[in-house]
Amino acid sequence: MRPSSVARLPDEIRGLIGKLRGQGRTIDEIMARLREMDAEVSRSALGRHVKGLDALGEKMRRSRAVAEALVRELGEAPESRTARLNIELLHSAILDVFMKAADGEEIEESGQAALAGDPQGAMLLAKALDHLARASKGNVEFLAKAEARAAERARSAAAAAAENVARKQGISAETIAAIKSGIFGVAA
Repeated sequence: MRPSSVARLPDEIRGLIGKLRGQGRTIDEIMARLREMDAEVSRSALGRHVKGLDALGEKMRRSRAVAEALVRELGEAPESRTARLNIELLHSAILDVFMKAADGEEIEESGQAALAGDPQGAMLLAKALDHLARASKGNVEFLAKAEARAAERARSAAAAAAENVARKQGISAETIAAIKSGIFGVAA
């Protein structure tokens, strides 16, 4: 397939197109600027390119919003944040294939094969869904283990603080052990 007239432009001009579009310029305003620079591009080719830029920008905004929401929800634990983001991105990619098919849009051959019931395409889609489910389960297990470790550290710290206060108050070692075991679940 032959590259579009926009794709054949120098990097600086393509970068300028992206910058102007990012500033909210219309296709006509961008066309006027390209004419000033003697860049040969049809309005339809520029329109297709800008549409692609807008779609990419929307995907990036969506991914960023998902990542920010996950950080707020899961905290700053990098392993958890990265795993959750990857799960969401794969989920989003699979959803995009289904949405494009439902809208009658053209999707790449492997996506069409999966949706058309081609055995290999269906197998690959099923495999992707399986990986998504496993990754999600693995992330839940990781979070549960991390929470359990944090809870154990908090119980131990609270028991140590209680023991320290109890000793200063002259409470017997047996009573301290009973408090630690009964209240904090920490063996003496």
